[in-house]
Amino acid sequence: MSQHATASGLLGLDALTRIVTGAWTEFVGALLAYGPQLLLAALLALVYALLFWGLSRLLRGLVRRLLPSDAQPIAVRVLRTVLRLTYLMLVAISLTALFAPLSRYGPAVFRVYILLLLIYVVWGILERFVSLQTRRWNLDASLELLLVNVVRFVWGLVSIYLVFQQFGVNLLPILGGLGVVGLAVGFAAQDILANLISGVTLLLDRPFRIGDWIRAEDQEGQVIGLTLRTTRIRTRDNEFVSIPNKEVAGAVVVNLSAGGPLRLNVLIGVEYKERVDDVRRVLTAVMAAHPKIEADPAPLVLVQELNASSVDVIMRCWISETNIATYPTVVMQLTEAAKESLQASGMDIPFPHLQLHIDGAKGLEALLPGRGEEAGG
Repeated sequence: MSQHATASGLLGLDALTRIVTGAWTEFVGALLAYGPQLLLAALLALVYALLFWGLSRLLRGLVRRLLPSDAQPIAVRVLRTVLRLTYLMLVAISLTALFAPLSRYGPAVFRVYILLLLIYVVWGILERFVSLQTRRWNLDASLELLLVNVVRFVWGLVSIYLVFQQFGVNLLPILGGLGVVGLAVGFAAQDILANLISGVTLLLDRPFRIGDWIRAEDQEGQVIGLTLRTTRIRTRDNEFVSIPNKEVAGAVVVNLSAGGPLRLNVLIGVEYKERVDDVRRVLTAVMAAHPKIEADPAPLVLVQELNASSVDVIMRCWISETNIATYPTVVMQLTEAAKESLQASGMDIPFPHLQLHIDGAKGLEALLPGRGEEAGG
């Protein structure tokens, strides 16, 4: 028995048993002391929930009847937020009234409730102000998103500080300690910080906007979102790609939409024996017949290069900004139509070939047609 007790003591089991037993005893004592208050608090919370559920349905019905349809979503959202805050305030006030140790926090809870309502109202005003200013200065959606996020972050910090002040908690020393911790975390998360800085740079520099078609590195698509960490594009295959902002900021970005109409250059090769004017007439008709090719500027057919086995001509034309999304399809359609039209006009499209001329090769005379007959005659 003594050996067992000694082993238990060495392993710490006796101390652990005493701690668990003491904690359980305190829990049972608190449950017996505050059990009725806990049941009453749960009952009050249930009654408040039913009351506010009915009140919410009643007020939503009044909103649908009295307000126009475009204002109803905002009114319902504000109403839901106010009712939820009020419900939580009543539950918290009830807890402070039922439990003596919490009674001194009752006034602070009510002040926090009023403060949260004011914070919510002021945030709505700030959000509306930012939206009006972005429209006034003709800023795009990406910059508006940046401003809203910055204002929300700053206002959130101020709100948390004010809420804790109501309970007599000063957050400034805590924030100072978190600043040191944040510095250490920053060194461990350099890629994330680089993406954040690059995201701010892209939002301020604005090489593209939401909805533009861009080409960056080996990705091409329409910009559907720009966050502080990634640039999100949708490719023509309907694939959604998220690219880290630091890669976009350090790459050559081609904006296909910023300049309005987009010029297409379709390369076609024809035989040397064909006349350029005849080729131009056929290919100009091909571009004029395509529904997505703009008439102004007028399409052109120009000789680009005299290649080894072909004359390379370019079909140069323009498509509108709304058709930029499908420009690869337009290029393929023009290429196909050019081939069919040239062949229908009796013109040939060459393929790479090599002509070999042999002079003075007497050992091959017997193998060459005509040479062997001449030698035998």
